[in-house]
Amino acid sequence: MQLTEEQQQIVHHGKGHARVSAVAGSGKTTAMVARVCRLLEQGVSPDLIRVLMFNRSAADAFIAKLYKALADTGMAPPEVYTFHALGLRLVRSFTRRGALPAYTLLTQAYEQERFAREAMKSSVEVHGGDESWLTRESMEAFRTFIDLVKSDIQPADSVFAGYELDPNLQYFIGAYEVFERLRRAAGVRFFNDLIHEPVLAIKNDPQLAAWIGNRVEHIIVDEYQDINEVQQQLLCSIAGSRAQVMVVGDVDQCIYEWRGARPEYIVSRFGRDFRGAVSYTLRYTFRYGHRLSLAANHLIKNNRMRDRKLCLSHETTPDTRLEYHQETEPSPLPAILADWRAQGRTLPEAVVLVRLFAAAVPVELTLLEANIPYRLVGHESVFFCREIQALLGYLYLCRGGLEKMTDRDEARALVMAMLTNPNLWQGEENNRKLAAVIAEDPQRAPTLIRDLGQQAKSTFLAGRLQDLAATWEGLLHRPLTDSAAPLLEHVIDETGLYAFYTRFSSSADAANKIRTCRAFVRFARQRRQNVGDFLASIEELRRVNNAGEDDCLLITSIHRAKGLEWPLVILPGLEDGVVPYRREEDEEGPEGIEDERRLMYVGMTRAIERLCLLYPTDRRFERKTRAGDARSPFSTEDAKYPASCFLYECNLWLSDQVGGRIAHPQPDEKPLRAKNIQVVRDYLAAVQAEVAIEEPGRRRTKARKKIRKKRDWLVERELRRGMRVSHKVLGPGRVKSIGHAQGIVTVEFPEYGLQNLVINLAKLRPVIGKDSG
Repeated sequence: MQLTEEQQQIVHHGKGHARVSAVAGSGKTTAMVARVCRLLEQGVSPDLIRVLMFNRSAADAFIAKLYKALADTGMAPPEVYTFHALGLRLVRSFTRRGALPAYTLLTQAYEQERFAREAMKSSVEVHGGDESWLTRESMEAFRTFIDLVKSDIQPADSVFAGYELDPNLQYFIGAYEVFERLRRAAGVRFFNDLIHEPVLAIKNDPQLAAWIGNRVEHIIVDEYQDINEVQQQLLCSIAGSRAQVMVVGDVDQCIYEWRGARPEYIVSRFGRDFRGAVSYTLRYTFRYGHRLSLAANHLIKNNRMRDRKLCLSHETTPDTRLEYHQETEPSPLPAILADWRAQGRTLPEAVVLVRLFAAAVPVELTLLEANIPYRLVGHESVFFCREIQALLGYLYLCRGGLEKMTDRDEARALVMAMLTNPNLWQGEENNRKLAAVIAEDPQRAPTLIRDLGQQAKSTFLAGRLQDLAATWEGLLHRPLTDSAAPLLEHVIDETGLYAFYTRFSSSADAANKIRTCRAFVRFARQRRQNVGDFLASIEELRRVNNAGEDDCLLITSIHRAKGLEWPLVILPGLEDGVVPYRREEDEEGPEGIEDERRLMYVGMTRAIERLCLLYPTDRRFERKTRAGDARSPFSTEDAKYPASCFLYECNLWLSDQVGGRIAHPQPDEKPLRAKNIQVVRDYLAAVQAEVAIEEPGRRRTKARKKIRKKRDWLVERELRRGMRVSHKVLGPGRVKSIGHAQGIVTVEFPEYGLQNLVINLAKLRPVIGKDSG
């Protein structure tokens, strides 16, 4: 196999630990396979080598490459495990030794869901909770919390505090303890116990730790940026003092923090746990060209928790096209796909990637109208989405529309969605029975809901049910000739739908649901139809059945796309507040925006030949990007600058121009003029290319120039209340308030109490990580 110089350095690594930082598409699997072959050639027994992967598909792909490389050598391959497969092996061994009980492994998601629901029901009774604790969204959040605890070695209360979860979810801690009691009483373990249980056993039994450690001489770990605490503990335990550990990953692709992964593991933690590690870098991507590499570098350089590597395009990469289109009406998406197919390309060679699945709603509706086949992976399709089913149900309620539906199962499904958006808190089974009655005789709905209000245990719920009954009654008398969009807005307002989502869903779920509803209302507004005509249009779109077609476009999330690649990648809905998804704006710190920036980086770097970025009309973006200005506006709250701040940071025009000139150099080209050219300078020097470029007010340069030291302290606009910061003299503290008018920040320090500091003089630095500060 032909290896680059950087890959050869990894293959021929000598003794000791090693950390490999590899950019997207850098051929790291090829390098790891060659490394294993090299060890075998040196006489290392395959029994003394362990290769660890994070999922089965990655392990299978590695095994296939390894077997192919060893096919004519006569050498036997080492064992390749996923972390969970290794954990299962340890569980079985520990069970035989009596260190763990012989529980039954349950692998189906619904089985864990059943235990989680029983635990939550118990917590409702003990802690005085209500039906909101048992909603689908609450249960999903609780199961995520269970996974988070099982990804760590700390108890549930410490994990809850360490991740600074919503205080309103404090009852998760008690529910988790109940969940564990139920699990142990039933004698079962789940997928997330396979690493958690043996690691806790090892931590509590030195003899067990000695028994499993020091058995191998070499450990190679792929996708190390995705490791969590319990996996790190397992790695340290099996390595012991004997094994030489090589980890391969990319901090810029660490996007699973909600599973316990954190960027500091590859940036600093590995070096602390495995002393003397040598660092290697795979800088060259074999996936995409210079234009995209430059844009990705411009974007990710804004993160501080990283290793400062540049992604460079290898000379064999295609000249990846970099496009950005305004999401005007009509949508540019059908035209992009029509152009793609006109070149003889197919829809399966393309993908649409979204940050929130709410962004898929307008995409689906656009594709349905254009009769372009697609499949959505990871979420309900638009007409099976509960929020949209509820909104449609409210429209069908007008003037007998509901009882005229020919598909009675569909009618019951719409009513069921209406009864849970907002929720009547009657329990799923009671809601199902009520939905069946209302679907057959919608006129009875107001009376039935009022009766429930009279039986309600709380005054608040009684009032809500009476208000909902009035809303339903009003809709029954609305004519089908009313405009659809204003009526939808009226329903959302009258039912308090958005307030319901905000109160009873996690912040991420609430944002996704609200944006889903807004996207559907926007679609109705664009159609400018009355209720009757709008519903007829929806029914026509529903009849478009293309899910079974092989030649269809994939729509999925950026999270699900990690590790994959497509010739054409389309990122729609690049609107500030969605990408990056902004949670509580007034308390958002550097960690949150860095998570989102890594996610954008991953989405962009899935492309091979063409990347299309779709964004809302922004009167400033075009002007700034054509000036090569990578600075984003300070604020988008007034909606004047709605395009994602990440689009500004990508410096798209300059990246496209410079990348094009590297790929297709022309003599005597006119110099480019741009404001932010440091990344370009570094890139040109690294790839040994020359492109004439000028910075306004500065002398012309072709490549290298001394790099200025980058500011690493926080300025006023970057400070947020609640942010963890560090002062050179006073040490770590937490921001309590910011006096923007005076330029003063109040910080509480553990040893010095509250201190008022001049922002421009304090030079506060961010503290990253849950254990910091």
